[in-house]
Amino acid sequence: MFVAMVAALSPHCIIAQEVLPSDTLRRQRAFDYYYLQALSLKEQGAHDAALEMFEHCATIDPTSPALLFELSTYYMYLGKKNEALDMMQEAVKREPKNFWYRQILATAYENNGQSDDALLVYEAMAADFPTNSELYLIIAGYHAERQDYEKALAALNSYELKEGKSEQISMQKYNLCLQMPDSVLALKEMEKLVVEHPDDITYKVYKGNVYLSNGNYTSAYKIYKEVLSQEPDNVEAQVGLVNYYDEQDEDSLLKQSLEQLLLNEKLSASNRSELLLKTINRLEESGGDSLFISGICERLKALPGNQLSVITIYAQWLTMKGASEKHISPLLQKILEYEPENRMAQLQLLSYAISRRDYADIITRADTAILYNPEMLQLYYYRGIACYQMKRPEEALATFRTGLKKRGEDTKAELISELFTLVGDTEHELGNNKATLEAYDSALVYNPRNIVVLNNYAYYLALDDSNLVRAEEMSYKTIKEEPENPIYVDTYMWILFKQQRYEEAKAYAEKLMLIDNEKSAVEYSHCGDIFAMCGDIERALDCWIEAQNLGDDSKILKRKIKKKRYIPDGKKKKKK
Repeated sequence: MFVAMVAALSPHCIIAQEVLPSDTLRRQRAFDYYYLQALSLKEQGAHDAALEMFEHCATIDPTSPALLFELSTYYMYLGKKNEALDMMQEAVKREPKNFWYRQILATAYENNGQSDDALLVYEAMAADFPTNSELYLIIAGYHAERQDYEKALAALNSYELKEGKSEQISMQKYNLCLQMPDSVLALKEMEKLVVEHPDDITYKVYKGNVYLSNGNYTSAYKIYKEVLSQEPDNVEAQVGLVNYYDEQDEDSLLKQSLEQLLLNEKLSASNRSELLLKTINRLEESGGDSLFISGICERLKALPGNQLSVITIYAQWLTMKGASEKHISPLLQKILEYEPENRMAQLQLLSYAISRRDYADIITRADTAILYNPEMLQLYYYRGIACYQMKRPEEALATFRTGLKKRGEDTKAELISELFTLVGDTEHELGNNKATLEAYDSALVYNPRNIVVLNNYAYYLALDDSNLVRAEEMSYKTIKEEPENPIYVDTYMWILFKQQRYEEAKAYAEKLMLIDNEKSAVEYSHCGDIFAMCGDIERALDCWIEAQNLGDDSKILKRKIKKKRYIPDGKKKKKK
Protein backbone atom coordinates (compact mmCIF):
# COMPACT_ATOMS: atom_id res chain seq x y z
CA MET A 1 0.00 0.00 0.00
CA PHE A 2 2.82 2.42 0.89
CA VAL A 3 4.59 1.73 -2.41
CA ALA A 4 1.39 2.38 -4.35
CA MET A 5 0.83 5.70 -2.54
CA VAL A 6 4.39 6.87 -3.22
CA ALA A 7 4.02 5.97 -6.86
CA ALA A 8 0.99 8.19 -7.09
CA LEU A 9 2.63 11.20 -5.45
CA SER A 10 6.28 11.02 -6.48
CA PRO A 11 7.52 12.32 -9.82
CA HIS A 12 9.52 9.09 -10.09
CA CYS A 13 8.01 5.85 -11.17
CA ILE A 14 8.57 3.30 -8.40
CA ILE A 15 10.20 0.33 -10.12
CA ALA A 16 9.50 -3.16 -8.88
CA GLN A 17 12.08 -4.53 -6.52
CA GLU A 18 12.94 -7.50 -8.75
CA VAL A 19 13.93 -5.13 -11.61
CA LEU A 20 16.27 -2.77 -9.72
CA PRO A 21 19.42 -3.74 -7.87
CA SER A 22 18.93 -3.55 -4.14
CA ASP A 23 21.20 -0.50 -3.69
CA THR A 24 19.39 1.46 -6.39
CA LEU A 25 16.04 0.53 -4.91
CA ARG A 26 17.12 1.70 -1.46
CA ARG A 27 18.24 5.06 -2.88
CA GLN A 28 14.98 5.34 -4.78
CA ARG A 29 12.95 4.67 -1.65
CA ALA A 30 15.07 7.11 0.39
CA PHE A 31 14.62 9.82 -2.24
CA ASP A 32 10.85 9.29 -2.38
CA TYR A 33 10.57 9.34 1.41
CA TYR A 34 12.49 12.61 1.87
CA TYR A 35 10.87 14.19 -1.18
CA LEU A 36 7.39 13.52 0.22
CA GLN A 37 8.52 14.91 3.58
CA ALA A 38 9.75 18.07 1.83
CA LEU A 39 6.44 18.49 -0.02
CA SER A 40 4.55 18.08 3.26
CA LEU A 41 6.68 20.74 4.94
CA LYS A 42 6.14 23.06 1.99
CA GLU A 43 2.39 22.52 2.21
CA GLN A 44 2.52 23.42 5.93
CA GLY A 45 4.38 26.65 5.18
CA ALA A 46 7.61 25.51 6.85
CA HIS A 47 9.68 26.69 3.92
CA ASP A 48 13.09 26.77 5.60
CA ALA A 49 12.73 23.15 6.65
CA ALA A 50 11.27 22.22 3.24
CA LEU A 51 14.23 23.78 1.41
CA GLU A 52 16.65 21.95 3.66
CA MET A 53 14.86 18.66 2.93
CA PHE A 54 14.82 19.31 -0.84
CA GLU A 55 18.55 20.03 -0.73
CA HIS A 56 19.04 16.72 1.12
CA CYS A 57 17.13 14.99 -1.70
CA ALA A 58 19.65 16.50 -4.14
CA THR A 59 22.42 14.56 -2.40
CA ILE A 60 20.54 11.37 -3.28
CA ASP A 61 19.42 12.17 -6.83
CA PRO A 62 20.45 15.57 -8.21
CA THR A 63 18.96 14.78 -11.65
CA SER A 64 15.28 14.53 -10.66
CA PRO A 65 13.32 17.04 -12.79
CA ALA A 66 10.67 17.44 -10.09
CA LEU A 67 13.33 18.19 -7.49
CA LEU A 68 15.09 20.64 -9.81
CA PHE A 69 11.74 22.37 -10.33
CA GLU A 70 11.09 22.73 -6.58
CA LEU A 71 14.61 23.91 -5.80
CA SER A 72 14.58 26.46 -8.64
CA THR A 73 11.41 28.10 -7.32
CA TYR A 74 13.00 28.45 -3.88
CA TYR A 75 16.28 29.75 -5.31
CA MET A 76 14.45 32.22 -7.50
CA TYR A 77 12.62 33.55 -4.42
CA LEU A 78 15.93 33.83 -2.55
CA GLY A 79 17.44 35.86 -5.38
CA LYS A 80 19.78 33.12 -6.60
CA LYS A 81 18.77 33.74 -10.20
CA ASN A 82 21.65 31.95 -11.91
CA GLU A 83 21.29 28.76 -9.83
CA ALA A 84 17.52 28.78 -10.36
CA LEU A 85 17.98 29.24 -14.09
CA ASP A 86 20.50 26.38 -14.36
CA MET A 87 18.15 24.05 -12.50
CA MET A 88 15.14 24.89 -14.66
CA GLN A 89 17.16 24.45 -17.84
CA GLU A 90 18.19 20.99 -16.63
CA ALA A 91 14.60 20.12 -15.60
CA VAL A 92 13.28 21.10 -19.05
CA LYS A 93 16.09 19.20 -20.72
CA ARG A 94 15.07 16.03 -18.85
CA GLU A 95 11.28 16.54 -19.30
CA PRO A 96 10.85 18.71 -22.40
CA LYS A 97 7.10 18.04 -22.65
CA ASN A 98 6.34 19.35 -19.15
CA PHE A 99 4.36 22.59 -19.66
CA TRP A 100 4.93 24.00 -16.17
CA TYR A 101 8.67 23.45 -16.22
CA ARG A 102 8.98 25.37 -19.45
CA GLN A 103 6.77 28.19 -18.21
CA ILE A 104 8.89 28.55 -15.06
CA LEU A 105 11.99 28.52 -17.26
CA ALA A 106 10.58 31.39 -19.31
CA THR A 107 9.83 33.29 -16.09
CA ALA A 108 13.38 32.65 -14.86
CA TYR A 109 14.76 34.01 -18.15
CA GLU A 110 12.58 37.11 -17.79
CA ASN A 111 13.66 37.68 -14.18
CA ASN A 112 17.27 37.34 -15.28
CA GLY A 113 16.86 40.00 -17.98
CA GLN A 114 16.94 37.45 -20.83
CA SER A 115 13.64 38.35 -22.47
CA ASP A 116 14.80 37.11 -25.90
CA ASP A 117 15.33 33.62 -24.44
CA ALA A 118 11.97 33.82 -22.68
CA LEU A 119 10.28 34.64 -25.99
CA LEU A 120 11.96 31.66 -27.67
CA VAL A 121 10.64 29.38 -24.93
CA TYR A 122 7.09 30.69 -25.34
CA GLU A 123 7.20 30.37 -29.12
CA ALA A 124 8.41 26.78 -28.80
CA MET A 125 5.66 26.10 -26.27
CA ALA A 126 3.03 27.49 -28.64
CA ALA A 127 4.19 24.94 -31.23
CA ASP A 128 4.28 22.05 -28.73
CA PHE A 129 1.06 22.91 -26.91
CA PRO A 130 -1.22 24.19 -29.69
CA THR A 131 -4.38 23.98 -27.55
CA ASN A 132 -3.07 26.59 -25.11
CA SER A 133 -4.06 29.76 -26.96
CA GLU A 134 -3.07 32.07 -24.09
CA LEU A 135 0.54 31.61 -25.16
CA TYR A 136 -0.14 33.68 -28.27
CA LEU A 137 -1.20 36.64 -26.13
CA ILE A 138 2.08 36.41 -24.22
CA ILE A 139 4.02 36.20 -27.49
CA ALA A 140 2.12 39.21 -28.86
CA GLY A 141 3.09 41.21 -25.78
CA TYR A 142 6.79 40.40 -26.23
CA HIS A 143 6.74 41.42 -29.90
CA ALA A 144 4.85 44.64 -29.09
CA GLU A 145 7.51 45.57 -26.53
CA ARG A 146 10.12 45.12 -29.27
CA GLN A 147 8.00 47.27 -31.62
CA ASP A 148 7.74 44.32 -33.99
CA TYR A 149 4.07 45.07 -34.59
CA GLU A 150 3.70 42.76 -37.58
CA LYS A 151 4.68 39.71 -35.52
CA ALA A 152 2.51 40.91 -32.66
CA LEU A 153 -0.47 41.09 -35.02
CA ALA A 154 0.35 37.63 -36.36
CA ALA A 155 0.28 36.24 -32.80
CA LEU A 156 -3.08 37.88 -32.12
CA ASN A 157 -4.42 36.46 -35.38
CA SER A 158 -3.29 32.99 -34.29
CA TYR A 159 -5.14 33.48 -31.00
CA GLU A 160 -8.31 34.50 -32.85
CA LEU A 161 -8.12 31.41 -35.07
CA LYS A 162 -8.41 29.27 -31.95
CA GLU A 163 -10.67 31.37 -29.72
CA GLY A 164 -12.72 33.38 -32.20
CA LYS A 165 -13.18 37.14 -32.60
CA SER A 166 -13.47 39.33 -29.50
CA GLU A 167 -13.69 43.04 -28.81
CA GLN A 168 -10.67 42.82 -26.49
CA ILE A 169 -8.40 41.35 -29.17
CA SER A 170 -9.76 43.76 -31.78
CA MET A 171 -8.83 46.67 -29.52
CA GLN A 172 -5.34 45.27 -29.05
CA LYS A 173 -4.94 44.99 -32.80
CA TYR A 174 -6.26 48.53 -33.21
CA ASN A 175 -3.76 49.92 -30.70
CA LEU A 176 -0.95 48.09 -32.51
CA CYS A 177 -2.06 49.60 -35.80
CA LEU A 178 -1.84 53.11 -34.32
CA GLN A 179 1.82 52.50 -33.54
CA MET A 180 2.82 50.86 -36.81
CA PRO A 181 5.09 52.94 -39.06
CA ASP A 182 3.87 50.90 -42.03
CA SER A 183 0.61 52.74 -42.73
CA VAL A 184 -0.35 50.35 -45.55
CA LEU A 185 -0.22 47.29 -43.27
CA ALA A 186 -1.98 49.14 -40.48
CA LEU A 187 -4.82 50.23 -42.73
CA LYS A 188 -5.08 46.72 -44.11
CA GLU A 189 -5.62 45.38 -40.61
CA MET A 190 -8.16 48.11 -39.86
CA GLU A 191 -10.05 47.32 -43.04
CA LYS A 192 -10.34 43.76 -41.79
CA LEU A 193 -11.79 44.97 -38.51
CA VAL A 194 -14.31 47.19 -40.30
CA VAL A 195 -15.41 44.22 -42.44
CA GLU A 196 -15.52 41.90 -39.42
CA HIS A 197 -17.69 44.36 -37.49
CA PRO A 198 -20.05 45.83 -40.11
CA ASP A 199 -22.69 46.82 -37.56
CA ASP A 200 -20.28 48.63 -35.25
CA ILE A 201 -19.69 52.17 -36.46
CA THR A 202 -16.86 52.57 -33.95
CA TYR A 203 -14.47 50.61 -36.14
CA LYS A 204 -14.86 53.24 -38.85
CA VAL A 205 -13.68 55.78 -36.29
CA TYR A 206 -10.72 53.55 -35.50
CA LYS A 207 -9.86 53.53 -39.16
CA GLY A 208 -10.01 57.34 -39.12
CA ASN A 209 -7.68 57.36 -36.15
CA VAL A 210 -5.14 55.28 -38.06
CA TYR A 211 -5.36 57.79 -40.92
CA LEU A 212 -4.82 60.62 -38.42
CA SER A 213 -1.87 58.80 -36.82
CA ASN A 214 -0.25 58.41 -40.22
CA GLY A 215 -0.77 62.05 -41.21
CA ASN A 216 -3.60 61.51 -43.69
CA TYR A 217 -5.70 64.30 -42.16
CA THR A 218 -8.16 64.67 -45.04
CA SER A 219 -9.24 61.01 -44.91
CA ALA A 220 -9.45 61.07 -41.12
CA TYR A 221 -11.63 64.20 -41.12
CA LYS A 222 -13.91 62.75 -43.76
CA ILE A 223 -14.52 59.60 -41.70
CA TYR A 224 -15.21 61.52 -38.47
CA LYS A 225 -17.72 63.78 -40.22
CA GLU A 226 -19.38 60.81 -41.91
CA VAL A 227 -19.79 58.99 -38.60
CA LEU A 228 -21.11 62.09 -36.81
CA SER A 229 -23.66 62.65 -39.57
CA GLN A 230 -25.04 59.19 -38.77
CA GLU A 231 -24.58 59.39 -34.99
CA PRO A 232 -24.09 63.00 -33.76
CA ASP A 233 -23.24 61.98 -30.17
CA ASN A 234 -20.69 59.29 -31.07
CA VAL A 235 -18.02 59.81 -28.42
CA GLU A 236 -15.17 58.17 -30.34
CA ALA A 237 -15.81 60.31 -33.43
CA GLN A 238 -15.95 63.47 -31.32
CA VAL A 239 -12.64 62.51 -29.72
CA GLY A 240 -11.17 61.98 -33.18
CA LEU A 241 -12.38 65.39 -34.30
CA VAL A 242 -10.84 67.03 -31.21
CA ASN A 243 -7.51 65.40 -32.05
CA TYR A 244 -7.84 66.47 -35.69
CA TYR A 245 -8.41 70.15 -34.79
CA ASP A 246 -5.56 69.94 -32.30
CA GLU A 247 -3.21 68.62 -35.00
CA GLN A 248 -4.37 71.37 -37.38
CA ASP A 249 -3.99 74.15 -34.73
CA GLU A 250 -7.60 75.22 -35.29
CA ASP A 251 -8.08 76.77 -31.84
CA SER A 252 -11.63 78.08 -32.22
CA LEU A 253 -12.90 74.84 -33.76
CA LEU A 254 -10.94 72.89 -31.15
CA LYS A 255 -12.78 74.70 -28.34
CA GLN A 256 -16.12 74.04 -30.00
CA SER A 257 -15.39 70.36 -30.40
CA LEU A 258 -14.06 70.10 -26.84
CA GLU A 259 -17.20 71.71 -25.48
CA GLN A 260 -19.40 69.38 -27.52
CA LEU A 261 -17.47 66.34 -26.31
CA LEU A 262 -17.36 67.38 -22.65
CA LEU A 263 -21.12 67.99 -22.62
CA ASN A 264 -21.85 64.65 -24.30
CA GLU A 265 -23.80 62.66 -21.72
CA LYS A 266 -22.46 59.43 -23.24
CA LEU A 267 -18.94 60.38 -22.15
CA SER A 268 -18.02 58.46 -19.00
CA ALA A 269 -17.45 60.44 -15.80
CA SER A 270 -13.80 59.35 -15.60
CA ASN A 271 -13.11 60.29 -19.22
CA ARG A 272 -14.89 63.61 -18.76
CA SER A 273 -12.73 64.46 -15.75
CA GLU A 274 -9.55 63.44 -17.55
CA LEU A 275 -10.49 65.48 -20.62
CA LEU A 276 -11.43 68.51 -18.52
CA LEU A 277 -8.05 68.42 -16.77
CA LYS A 278 -6.22 68.16 -20.09
CA THR A 279 -8.29 71.02 -21.50
CA ILE A 280 -7.56 73.29 -18.54
CA ASN A 281 -3.85 72.47 -18.60
CA ARG A 282 -3.65 73.07 -22.34
CA LEU A 283 -5.41 76.43 -22.15
CA GLU A 284 -3.36 77.56 -19.14
CA GLU A 285 -0.13 76.70 -20.96
CA SER A 286 -1.23 78.73 -23.98
CA GLY A 287 -2.10 81.84 -21.96
CA GLY A 288 -5.38 80.78 -20.42
CA ASP A 289 -9.00 81.35 -21.33
CA SER A 290 -10.75 81.80 -18.00
CA LEU A 291 -14.11 82.63 -19.53
CA PHE A 292 -14.16 79.41 -21.57
CA ILE A 293 -13.02 77.28 -18.63
CA SER A 294 -15.44 78.77 -16.11
CA GLY A 295 -18.27 78.65 -18.65
CA ILE A 296 -17.76 74.99 -19.52
CA CYS A 297 -17.31 74.04 -15.84
CA GLU A 298 -20.57 75.77 -14.89
CA ARG A 299 -22.40 73.81 -17.59
CA LEU A 300 -20.70 70.54 -16.68
CA LYS A 301 -21.58 70.70 -12.98
CA ALA A 302 -25.23 71.15 -13.98
CA LEU A 303 -25.28 67.85 -15.87
CA PRO A 304 -27.44 65.11 -14.33
CA GLY A 305 -25.72 62.55 -12.14
CA ASN A 306 -22.75 62.71 -9.82
CA GLN A 307 -20.37 65.43 -11.00
CA LEU A 308 -18.03 65.26 -8.00
CA SER A 309 -14.86 65.01 -10.10
CA VAL A 310 -15.81 67.96 -12.30
CA ILE A 311 -16.71 70.14 -9.32
CA THR A 312 -13.47 69.20 -7.56
CA ILE A 313 -11.41 70.13 -10.63
CA TYR A 314 -13.35 73.39 -10.96
CA ALA A 315 -12.76 74.29 -7.30
CA GLN A 316 -9.04 73.50 -7.57
CA TRP A 317 -8.72 75.61 -10.72
CA LEU A 318 -10.50 78.57 -9.11
CA THR A 319 -8.23 78.26 -6.08
CA MET A 320 -5.17 78.25 -8.34
CA LYS A 321 -6.51 81.38 -10.08
CA GLY A 322 -6.89 83.14 -6.72
CA ALA A 323 -10.68 83.34 -6.85
CA SER A 324 -12.54 84.58 -3.79
CA GLU A 325 -14.27 82.51 -1.14
CA LYS A 326 -17.60 83.67 -2.56
CA HIS A 327 -16.94 81.74 -5.79
CA ILE A 328 -15.23 78.68 -4.31
CA SER A 329 -17.21 78.04 -1.13
CA PRO A 330 -20.43 76.88 -2.89
CA LEU A 331 -18.40 74.33 -4.84
CA LEU A 332 -16.81 73.02 -1.66
CA GLN A 333 -20.24 72.73 -0.06
CA LYS A 334 -21.41 70.73 -3.07
CA ILE A 335 -18.38 68.45 -2.82
CA LEU A 336 -19.31 67.70 0.79
CA GLU A 337 -22.85 66.85 -0.27
CA TYR A 338 -21.43 64.16 -2.54
CA GLU A 339 -18.59 63.17 -0.22
CA PRO A 340 -18.95 64.37 3.41
CA GLU A 341 -15.55 62.94 4.32
CA ASN A 342 -13.68 64.95 1.65
CA ARG A 343 -10.71 66.36 3.58
CA MET A 344 -9.72 68.92 0.94
CA ALA A 345 -13.14 70.59 1.03
CA GLN A 346 -13.37 70.44 4.83
CA LEU A 347 -9.99 72.06 5.37
CA GLN A 348 -10.51 74.71 2.70
CA LEU A 349 -13.80 75.79 4.29
CA LEU A 350 -12.10 75.80 7.69
CA SER A 351 -9.31 78.01 6.33
CA TYR A 352 -11.90 80.49 5.04
CA ALA A 353 -13.53 80.63 8.48
CA ILE A 354 -10.10 81.19 10.08
CA SER A 355 -9.25 84.01 7.67
CA ARG A 356 -12.60 85.70 8.52
CA ARG A 357 -12.04 85.08 12.24
CA ASP A 358 -15.54 83.67 12.31
CA TYR A 359 -15.07 81.68 15.49
CA ALA A 360 -18.51 80.06 15.48
CA ASP A 361 -17.94 78.82 11.92
CA ILE A 362 -14.43 77.63 12.84
CA ILE A 363 -15.95 75.44 15.55
CA THR A 364 -18.60 74.10 13.18
CA ARG A 365 -16.07 73.32 10.44
CA ALA A 366 -13.59 71.80 12.87
CA ASP A 367 -16.28 69.59 14.41
CA THR A 368 -17.21 68.24 10.97
CA ALA A 369 -13.59 67.64 10.04
CA ILE A 370 -12.82 65.95 13.39
CA LEU A 371 -15.70 63.56 12.79
CA TYR A 372 -13.87 62.15 9.73
CA ASN A 373 -10.26 62.98 10.69
CA PRO A 374 -10.00 62.51 14.47
CA GLU A 375 -6.23 62.10 14.23
CA MET A 376 -5.58 65.63 12.87
CA LEU A 377 -4.28 67.64 15.82
CA GLN A 378 -4.48 70.91 13.87
CA LEU A 379 -8.28 70.67 14.03
CA TYR A 380 -8.24 70.66 17.84
CA TYR A 381 -5.76 73.55 17.75
CA TYR A 382 -8.04 75.82 15.73
CA ARG A 383 -11.23 74.70 17.47
CA GLY A 384 -9.74 75.34 20.90
CA ILE A 385 -8.53 78.80 19.93
CA ALA A 386 -12.00 79.64 18.60
CA CYS A 387 -13.58 78.50 21.87
CA TYR A 388 -11.09 80.61 23.82
CA GLN A 389 -11.85 83.67 21.69
CA MET A 390 -15.58 83.14 22.31
CA LYS A 391 -14.94 83.29 26.08
CA ARG A 392 -15.43 79.55 26.56
CA PRO A 393 -12.10 78.69 28.24
CA GLU A 394 -13.27 75.41 29.82
CA GLU A 395 -14.39 74.11 26.42
CA ALA A 396 -11.15 75.35 24.86
CA LEU A 397 -9.12 73.52 27.49
CA ALA A 398 -11.07 70.30 26.93
CA THR A 399 -10.49 70.61 23.18
CA PHE A 400 -6.74 71.08 23.56
CA ARG A 401 -6.44 68.14 25.94
CA THR A 402 -8.49 65.90 23.64
CA GLY A 403 -6.17 66.80 20.79
CA LEU A 404 -3.12 65.92 22.87
CA LYS A 405 -4.59 62.47 23.56
CA LYS A 406 -4.64 61.88 19.79
CA ARG A 407 -0.93 62.53 19.30
CA GLY A 408 1.12 59.70 17.86
CA GLU A 409 4.73 58.86 17.17
CA ASP A 410 4.65 60.68 13.83
CA THR A 411 3.05 63.86 15.20
CA LYS A 412 5.34 66.85 14.81
CA ALA A 413 6.89 67.88 18.11
CA GLU A 414 6.32 71.58 17.35
CA LEU A 415 2.56 71.02 17.07
CA ILE A 416 2.44 69.10 20.36
CA SER A 417 4.41 71.91 21.99
CA GLU A 418 1.93 74.47 20.65
CA LEU A 419 -1.01 72.54 22.10
CA PHE A 420 0.65 72.30 25.50
CA THR A 421 1.31 76.04 25.26
CA LEU A 422 -2.38 76.69 24.72
CA VAL A 423 -3.25 74.38 27.60
CA GLY A 424 -0.92 76.42 29.82
CA ASP A 425 -2.35 79.75 28.65
CA THR A 426 -5.90 78.56 29.24
CA GLU A 427 -5.11 77.08 32.65
CA HIS A 428 -3.62 80.48 33.60
CA GLU A 429 -6.80 82.17 32.42
CA LEU A 430 -8.74 79.86 34.74
CA GLY A 431 -6.42 80.63 37.65
CA ASN A 432 -4.74 77.22 37.78
CA ASN A 433 -1.13 78.32 38.18
CA LYS A 434 0.30 74.92 39.01
CA ALA A 435 -1.37 73.34 35.94
CA THR A 436 -0.13 76.27 33.87
CA LEU A 437 3.52 75.66 34.68
CA GLU A 438 3.12 71.88 34.27
CA ALA A 439 1.75 72.42 30.76
CA TYR A 440 4.59 74.82 29.95
CA ASP A 441 7.12 72.25 31.17
CA SER A 442 5.58 69.71 28.76
CA ALA A 443 5.65 72.25 25.94
CA LEU A 444 9.38 72.80 26.47
CA VAL A 445 10.03 69.05 26.45
CA TYR A 446 8.73 68.89 22.87
CA ASN A 447 10.25 72.20 21.79
CA PRO A 448 12.91 73.69 24.09
CA ARG A 449 13.04 76.80 21.86
CA ASN A 450 9.34 77.64 22.18
CA ILE A 451 9.89 81.33 22.90
CA VAL A 452 6.23 82.06 23.64
CA VAL A 453 6.34 79.54 26.48
CA LEU A 454 9.74 80.77 27.63
CA ASN A 455 8.42 84.32 27.82
CA ASN A 456 5.15 83.51 29.59
CA TYR A 457 6.79 81.05 31.96
CA ALA A 458 9.44 83.60 32.90
CA TYR A 459 6.85 86.34 33.41
CA TYR A 460 4.63 84.24 35.65
CA LEU A 461 7.65 83.28 37.77
CA ALA A 462 8.52 86.97 38.05
CA LEU A 463 4.97 87.84 39.15
CA ASP A 464 5.32 85.40 42.02
CA ASP A 465 8.90 86.50 42.80
CA SER A 466 9.81 82.81 42.56
CA ASN A 467 12.96 81.41 40.95
CA LEU A 468 13.97 84.70 39.33
CA VAL A 469 17.27 83.18 38.19
CA ARG A 470 15.47 80.60 36.07
CA ALA A 471 13.04 83.26 34.90
CA GLU A 472 15.94 85.41 33.70
CA GLU A 473 17.53 82.46 31.88
CA MET A 474 14.34 81.70 29.99
CA SER A 475 13.56 85.33 29.21
CA TYR A 476 17.09 85.99 27.96
CA LYS A 477 16.64 83.24 25.35
CA THR A 478 13.62 85.10 23.97
CA ILE A 479 15.38 88.42 23.49
CA LYS A 480 18.33 86.64 21.89
CA GLU A 481 15.88 85.07 19.45
CA GLU A 482 13.80 88.22 18.84
CA PRO A 483 15.66 91.25 20.23
CA GLU A 484 13.16 93.76 18.79
CA ASN A 485 10.03 92.09 20.18
CA PRO A 486 8.61 94.60 22.72
CA ILE A 487 6.73 91.91 24.69
CA TYR A 488 9.93 89.92 25.26
CA VAL A 489 11.94 93.05 26.05
CA ASP A 490 9.29 94.08 28.60
CA THR A 491 9.42 90.69 30.31
CA TYR A 492 13.22 90.67 30.54
CA MET A 493 13.48 94.23 31.90
CA TRP A 494 10.77 93.48 34.46
CA ILE A 495 12.66 90.39 35.69
CA LEU A 496 15.80 92.57 36.03
CA PHE A 497 13.72 95.09 37.99
CA LYS A 498 12.47 92.30 40.28
CA GLN A 499 16.12 91.39 40.92
CA GLN A 500 16.78 95.04 41.86
CA ARG A 501 19.13 95.44 38.87
CA TYR A 502 17.60 98.82 38.10
CA GLU A 503 20.26 100.32 35.82
CA GLU A 504 20.27 97.21 33.61
CA ALA A 505 16.48 97.27 33.54
CA LYS A 506 16.57 100.97 32.57
CA ALA A 507 18.67 100.20 29.48
CA TYR A 508 15.95 97.85 28.26
CA ALA A 509 13.23 100.34 29.21
CA GLU A 510 14.97 102.92 27.03
CA LYS A 511 15.02 100.37 24.21
CA LEU A 512 11.35 99.57 24.71
CA MET A 513 10.45 103.24 24.43
CA LEU A 514 12.18 103.32 21.03
CA ILE A 515 10.97 100.08 19.46
CA ASP A 516 7.34 99.99 20.59
CA ASN A 517 5.06 102.65 19.15
CA GLU A 518 1.94 101.03 20.58
CA LYS A 519 2.95 100.28 24.13
CA SER A 520 0.36 98.82 26.48
CA ALA A 521 -0.64 100.21 29.85
CA VAL A 522 1.35 97.43 31.53
CA GLU A 523 4.52 98.32 29.59
CA TYR A 524 4.19 102.05 30.45
CA SER A 525 3.60 101.13 34.08
CA HIS A 526 6.73 98.93 34.12
CA CYS A 527 8.87 101.62 32.50
CA GLY A 528 7.58 104.18 35.00
CA ASP A 529 8.54 101.97 37.93
CA ILE A 530 12.04 101.42 36.49
CA PHE A 531 12.64 105.13 35.81
CA ALA A 532 11.44 105.96 39.32
CA MET A 533 13.85 103.52 40.95
CA CYS A 534 16.65 105.01 38.85
CA GLY A 535 15.79 108.54 40.17
CA ASP A 536 14.13 109.87 36.99
CA ILE A 537 10.76 110.80 38.55
CA GLU A 538 9.74 113.12 35.69
CA ARG A 539 9.91 110.33 33.11
CA ALA A 540 8.34 107.95 35.58
CA LEU A 541 5.34 110.29 35.96
CA ASP A 542 4.99 110.57 32.18
CA CYS A 543 4.87 106.78 31.86
CA TRP A 544 2.44 106.31 34.76
CA ILE A 545 0.08 108.96 33.41
CA GLU A 546 0.21 107.33 29.95
CA ALA A 547 -0.58 103.94 31.55
CA GLN A 548 -3.57 105.56 33.24
CA ASN A 549 -4.72 107.06 29.92
CA LEU A 550 -4.52 103.59 28.34
CA GLY A 551 -6.91 102.13 30.92
CA ASP A 552 -4.95 101.27 34.06
CA ASP A 553 -7.21 102.71 36.77
CA SER A 554 -5.64 100.80 39.67
CA LYS A 555 -5.45 102.48 43.04
CA ILE A 556 -1.74 101.79 43.33
CA LEU A 557 -1.04 103.65 40.07
CA LYS A 558 -3.04 106.65 41.28
CA ARG A 559 -1.00 106.64 44.49
CA LYS A 560 2.27 106.57 42.54
CA ILE A 561 1.20 109.59 40.52
CA LYS A 562 -0.04 111.45 43.59
CA LYS A 563 2.98 110.64 45.73
CA LYS A 564 5.42 110.99 42.81
CA ARG A 565 7.36 107.91 43.83
CA TYR A 566 7.46 104.18 43.30
CA ILE A 567 5.16 102.12 45.53
CA PRO A 568 5.32 98.26 45.39
CA ASP A 569 2.13 97.00 43.78
CA GLY A 570 2.26 93.21 44.11
CA LYS A 571 1.09 90.88 41.34
CA LYS A 572 -0.39 91.91 38.00
CA LYS A 573 -1.17 90.23 34.72
CA LYS A 574 0.53 90.86 31.43
CA LYS A 575 -1.67 91.86 28.51
CA LYS A 576 -0.54 90.11 25.37
